[in-house]
Amino acid sequence: MAKKLVAVIDVGSLTARLKIFEIGSKGKPKEIEAVRKFTGLGTRSYSSGVIQPAQVEELCRCLKMFDEKCKEYGVARVFCVATSAFRDASNAEVVIEKVRTRTGFKIKVLDNSMERYYQTIAVQAIYPDFAKIISDGTMILDIGSGSIQASVYDKSEFLFSQNLLLGSLRISGMLSDLQSKTTHYDEVLQEFVAQDLDDYHAMEPKGIIYKNLIAFSGEMGYIKKLADKDSMNSVTLTKEEFLKVYNYLLKMRPSDLTLKDNIPSMIAPLLLPTALIVKNMLEYTGVDMIYMPHASLSDGIIYYYCVNSQGLKTEISPDSYLISAARHIAKRYRSSKKHIEYVEKAALLFFDETKKISGLGNRDRLLLQIAVILHEIGKFVHSRNHSDAAYSLIKNTNLMGLDHDEVNMLAMIVRLYPRNKPYDSYYYSILPPDQKVIVSKLASILKIADALDASHKEKGKKIQCRIKDNEFVITCDASEDMSFEKWAFENRSVMFEDVMGIKPVLKTRREG
Repeated sequence: MAKKLVAVIDVGSLTARLKIFEIGSKGKPKEIEAVRKFTGLGTRSYSSGVIQPAQVEELCRCLKMFDEKCKEYGVARVFCVATSAFRDASNAEVVIEKVRTRTGFKIKVLDNSMERYYQTIAVQAIYPDFAKIISDGTMILDIGSGSIQASVYDKSEFLFSQNLLLGSLRISGMLSDLQSKTTHYDEVLQEFVAQDLDDYHAMEPKGIIYKNLIAFSGEMGYIKKLADKDSMNSVTLTKEEFLKVYNYLLKMRPSDLTLKDNIPSMIAPLLLPTALIVKNMLEYTGVDMIYMPHASLSDGIIYYYCVNSQGLKTEISPDSYLISAARHIAKRYRSSKKHIEYVEKAALLFFDETKKISGLGNRDRLLLQIAVILHEIGKFVHSRNHSDAAYSLIKNTNLMGLDHDEVNMLAMIVRLYPRNKPYDSYYYSILPPDQKVIVSKLASILKIADALDASHKEKGKKIQCRIKDNEFVITCDASEDMSFEKWAFENRSVMFEDVMGIKPVLKTRREG
């Protein structure tokens, strides 16, 4: 049997990387080739707001070289992604089309949420005992060129994640002119970083006792090298070892790092901002050791692909992080836990029973589950127009693991489900046709599932459902009068019948 080879190209702010993987019989990937080339896209796009023509030419030459390498190996599939340098460039769409016509590669620009999601999957794959690590308070610090993502875990659950525009390249670029104007550059840098980190700490869940700090970035290999560690492997540094490197970076100019320590000139100015961010979080968490995994975006993408398409089994489902985060958001906005659990169970049951006629898939099921968990968070803000409030909250919440389109659909499902005339919404009208279909179907399921617990008293027990004679028959046992639920169900079933093509019918059996 021929080996299946899959490649990932990651177009970053400073470098473009190609990794080629061989997919094993159990779906597990094995890296067999890695190539990296400096492009420096982000060095100018962050300040000018555009990717310059010369950088486009350099990127195209790089991608053509990668294409030859993939053909040499006989790679079956290539994923080509870009991150913050493209996200922040106003001419990104034009550049993507130029690259496509010249190289054949269609670059997919990852949302920050998806980029960090893949990075987390990579970290999980590297540490077999990841589930044990996050049983205690753990912060994962993902330092990119344009921003950082701090994610918090405790008691084996994903609690919170926040993005900050404090990437190493962005900080270095913003403050580069100050370096020649002050003799206290390190203090200015500290003030600049501390301001945004203080904003993060104000939003972070309280009461977490940290035991672990996992930190990684594109520059972390050079920090490992300065600590006399293997830059190409996952290592741990004690607090003392790390501070020794940090103090060394404080004394050294970037040009000295290049000459003395053989650190590339494009990387050298980024090491102090990176180390300073880690130092701040090290002091904040109070831990004595830092995990520094040899993890990359490419590793996360290939593991995600293998889990979803190649049958790879993992100890922790990647989707569990998103579900856990949604539950903590619902808790933060004081949603009724019992009501959510009741509606969630009913909605997923309805989804599974109607899957053959709905044409919806597993990703849609996940979207429905998150929508159910978050469908009442708006009541914390406005009891009457809670669905509008929930829409705004969801749109402005960092949900790591959903891309921009999915977040928009999620917000629309929650906005539409209580409405009598959902199609009249302006926000619904501007959705692409395929998204309208998904949103309509999922909102209709949420609509009848929520009606089943209209009183928030969980009256209906032993819920069952089946399709019979063009009807979707839902039956449940009831020890209390369910007249209110029946009335709500009848009034909210029109949309389900409209989009699914079958009439939902609620039947109750009196208990006892």
